[in-house]
Amino acid sequence: MSGESGNGGMREGAPEISGFLSRGSWISVSARIGNDLAGYVCDSDVNGLLLEVRDPSGDLHGYEFLPWSSIERVSADG
Repeated sequence: MSGESGNGGMREGAPEISGFLSRGSWISVSARIGNDLAGYVCDSDVNGLLLEVRDPSGDLHGYEFLPWSSIERVSADG
């Protein structure tokens, strides 16, 4: 059972970083300053993450650039 860990191994189709943070991916971000943001990834590079922020109803709220040092956690449904 190489490549597996825990109870049965990793789920088939689990995302890789390149897909997880690819343009158009829906994510939720917890920033170190206490803000939680959700929206679509516009871009990411060595400096940070550009996010098209959506409010809970799905309406566009604007764009936010988050330096990697300000991000505590990133999650995605799936």
